Amino acid sequence: MKKIIVFFAIALISFSSFGQKLDNEFYFRFGYSNPSWEQFGLTNEDRDYVGIEDKTGAIFELGTIFMISSVPASENLAFGINVDYLYLNYNNFSTINNELNIGTLRVGSKIGPSFTFSPTKRLAFDVFAKADIAWATATAFYEISIEDADETYIAKIATGFSTGLNIRFGILMIGLEYNTISPELESDDNPGDFLGNLSDENSNKSPLPSMNFTLGLSF
Repeated sequence: MKKIIVFFAIALISFSSFGQKLDNEFYFRFGYSNPSWEQFGLTNEDRDYVGIEDKTGAIFELGTIFMISSVPASENLAFGINVDYLYLNYNNFSTINNELNIGTLRVGSKIGPSFTFSPTKRLAFDVFAKADIAWATATAFYEISIEDADETYIAKIATGFSTGLNIRFGILMIGLEYNTISPELESDDNPGDFLGNLSDENSNKSPLPSMNFTLGLSF
């Protein structure tokens, strides 16, 4: 399944180089990634037991919205392909007095269709849905007072889904995106030991849903 999604992503990127208008939107943006309290399958009882009391995160994205001229649309409407060449997403949970923290870093790409509505020359709204391809994911349990992680879990390619909205005014871009992906995080010290899902003991996949709020520039 993963190979099919990766092949589909490559095919879409190749297709986007044909039939595109001159008003493609290249962008870079960064912002706050708000991890769901339900990451790793956590429940309210789990959070109280472990003592998790705070969460934070950050995200950076670099991409292009390719407008497809072959799709019929009015002057104010356009269809396209939205490609994030690279994204870096970091989420962190901390316990009371920072005695234990859970940090997750994910590096990947995203691609999918977009729909653009531009009511005026300088204002545009983009609605999109993308396949999320995480090339690598790492989760570490660590203490603030030490440099080395107590325990680290690593995953290779994982696939997920994201959907959201961009608001573009001139070169300014504001983004809102919901992202969900579930990599199989395997212990770096003990191969075959997976972090898993606290709500499903039969699953090796760790759900990592988050809501991202970004600000950037598009050209």
